[in-house]
Amino acid sequence: MGLATVNSQSLTGEPGQQDVRQELERIVASRVFRGSHRCQAFLNYVVSTTLEGESKFLKERTIAVHVFGRSATDDLSDDSIVRVGAREVRKRLAQYYMDEGANRPLRIDLPAGSYIPTFQRRLPASSAINPNSEPVPEPPEPQVPATPQRKRLRWRPLVLGAAVITAACLAVFFWRTDPGPQSAFDTFWQPAFHENGPLLIAIAHPVVYLPSVRAQKLDEQRNGVPNPPIQRPIHVSPSLLNGSDFVAVQNQYVGLGDAEAALRISSLLDQRHTGWRVRLASKVVFNDLWDSGAVLIGAYTNRWTMETTKNMRYRFAYNAQQKPCIAEASAGCRWTLAKKADNGQSAEDYILLARLPHSATNGFTMVCAGLNVYGTEEGGRIISDPDSLAPILRQLPKNWSSRNLEMVLHVAVVGDAPAQSELVSAYTW
Repeated sequence: MGLATVNSQSLTGEPGQQDVRQELERIVASRVFRGSHRCQAFLNYVVSTTLEGESKFLKERTIAVHVFGRSATDDLSDDSIVRVGAREVRKRLAQYYMDEGANRPLRIDLPAGSYIPTFQRRLPASSAINPNSEPVPEPPEPQVPATPQRKRLRWRPLVLGAAVITAACLAVFFWRTDPGPQSAFDTFWQPAFHENGPLLIAIAHPVVYLPSVRAQKLDEQRNGVPNPPIQRPIHVSPSLLNGSDFVAVQNQYVGLGDAEAALRISSLLDQRHTGWRVRLASKVVFNDLWDSGAVLIGAYTNRWTMETTKNMRYRFAYNAQQKPCIAEASAGCRWTLAKKADNGQSAEDYILLARLPHSATNGFTMVCAGLNVYGTEEGGRIISDPDSLAPILRQLPKNWSSRNLEMVLHVAVVGDAPAQSELVSAYTW
C-alpha cells in the first residue's frame, strides 16, 4: 500500500537524533507495530544503524542476518524475507501516520527500493500548502551525518564481520534449542511442508463489471477525454444506462488482498524449500485437489473455499440483509459486516482460517479467507508470520495439531488497511 498524500502538511527539516529515537519508540509501541516483533526489530535496526552513521551497511544480507537470523553464508537469491519484511514495515508506517501518528511533528519513512530510512519534520498547520496549488517538489532526503571519528571507520568492517558471525552462531543455537513459538508455527505448517508434490495455491476469481464502450463514450461527451487516457469511474446519469452497459469479465482479475495473501504464503514456502503453484480457483477441478496439498484463498469468489467449508461448523453465508457473514452450524450468522458499504469499504472484517490435515480431499487443505478483502490479506499475513501466529496457537486446545481446526478472527480496518486482529472463536474435531 502506498503512502497517502498529505495536503494539509508538508515535510521539511532535519531532526536531531534524540527526536528520531523518541519517534521510533512511539512507533514500535503503537497499535500498528505492537502485533509484529519482526517489524519492530526491522525498523529498530535500520533506524539505529542510520543514526550511528552506518547506513552504507544496510544491505539485504546484513538485515537478513541481524533481523531475521539468517546465516552469513546462506544463499539469499531465492529468499525474499527481507524484501517482504521491508514492504510490511512500509505498510505499517503508512498506517501509523494515517492514524495514531497523523499529527506527529516528525515522520520516519522507509522509501521504496531502499532499506535506509528518512527522517523529516512536518511544518505546522499554519504553513499548510493549498491543495489546489501547484505541487511543490519534495526536498532531498536528509541523511544523518556519521559521527566524525575517522580512525573508527578502519576497524568497523572487522567489528561488523565479527558481529555477523556471532549473530549467525546465536541464531543457529537458538533455532536448534528453543522449543518456543517457532516450533508451534512449524507444527501448524508441517503437513504442508511434507506434501509429496507442490502445494496448490487456489486463488479467488471475482467477477468484475466494466463499462461498455457506449458508456465510456457517454462519459467522455459529458466529462471530457482524460489526458493521459487513464481509466476512471464513469459519471453518467443512470437513466442513460442499461444492463448492457455493464460487461461481466471473468477469470482476468484477482483481489488485492487475495494476491497479498498468496504472495506471503508462496514466500514462506520458498523459505522452507516447499514447491508450490498458483491457479485461479475457477480453473481447478476436484482431481487437482485429490491426494494433494492445497491452500484456498478467498471466500465467496473461490468455489473450493465454499465447497470445503459448507458442511463445517463455521462457514460463509449471507444474512437476511444480504450482508456477508460467518455462520455457525447451530446458530446461523454470528459474525457479520453490518456496515459494509456498497463499494466494499468497511471498518472491520472477520477471518476464517481452517487447517485440515484430515481433509475430504485425502490431502492437507488450508483455508484463508475474510468476509472482505482486508480479512483475506490479514489472514495471509498471520499464517505466514511466526510472531503473529504463535500467540493465537497458544490459545487453542493442546491437541489441535493432530486434529482439524477452524478459527474465526476479528480485524479492525484503519485507513483502508487491516490493523489489529484477535481470535474470537475456535473449534477442533
